[in-house]
Amino acid sequence: MKLKINRSMIALWIILALTFLVTGLVDSYFFSIPSIGITLQLAAPLGLLAAGQTIVMLTGGIDLSLAMIATGAAYIVSVKSESGLLISLAYALIFCVVVGAVNGIAVGVFGVNPLIMTLSMSAILIGVFTVGVSTFLRGSSRMPDLLITASSGLILDPITWPLIIWIIVGGFVHFSLTRTGFGRVIYAIGDNAKAARLAGVKVWQVQIAVYVSCAILGGMAGIMLGGQSGAVAISLANSYLLPSVAAVVIGGTSIMGGMGSYSGSVMGALILSVLSYLLATLNSSEAFKQLVYGGIVLALAWVYSSISERK
Repeated sequence: MKLKINRSMIALWIILALTFLVTGLVDSYFFSIPSIGITLQLAAPLGLLAAGQTIVMLTGGIDLSLAMIATGAAYIVSVKSESGLLISLAYALIFCVVVGAVNGIAVGVFGVNPLIMTLSMSAILIGVFTVGVSTFLRGSSRMPDLLITASSGLILDPITWPLIIWIIVGGFVHFSLTRTGFGRVIYAIGDNAKAARLAGVKVWQVQIAVYVSCAILGGMAGIMLGGQSGAVAISLANSYLLPSVAAVVIGGTSIMGGMGSYSGSVMGALILSVLSYLLATLNSSEAFKQLVYGGIVLALAWVYSSISERK
């Protein structure tokens, strides 16, 4: 098993190196320290979103409402910032916990398909915030200065605050999945939920915790995205939904659950960030980028499905 993981990581490092080299050949500025710093800064929100998707997908689920959760958290922070930064962050945390809990209860308790539930939740949130921006969520769309600094501030090229935050949060996620009982239970549910239930695991409780954790990570990513852009809009995180899934499947996490790691998702996020820079250099449209990400997800989903059927 360890040999397979090592080979997978080596393959991801090779892919990242090749993507990095090709991008640098197309645009020589990419090899500069400032450019690398900007790329890592922009990869941080994607890495946090991928962390949430990794946790959920390891249980055999998916969260298609994650982009709107991210946008909603950022919007709440910007609108409520007049009440104080800590209060606005508390409101955003409550929002993430409530939405994540609703997703988790629907999936874990009532057995709703994760794809259907989270897609429906995304549509609901779009409606709520579209109406809210002109009524009960009316207010400033500008992010607080402290969060702008924390989301884009430079410490020492190529080290930025978003990178530090990603390393800390990502390290905690990796530790939780690989060194705690909670992580082992997540893998067990993804491998065989029925067997885990027979072994005494309260699967529904774990699934609620998983979707809440995913929503909190998504909220953090959304606030970081809002800080990087300086202001918030309804479409803030829309373009990150497919990449967040693509980063996870590139990293080797099976959409069937029970197999994968966050370290692989980190590599996937880095690969996609470099690829995004390359596509931007080639003046590719956002629609073409989404086409590329969608193609990656479909291709790897087919591969993992074939592997599962053989087993």
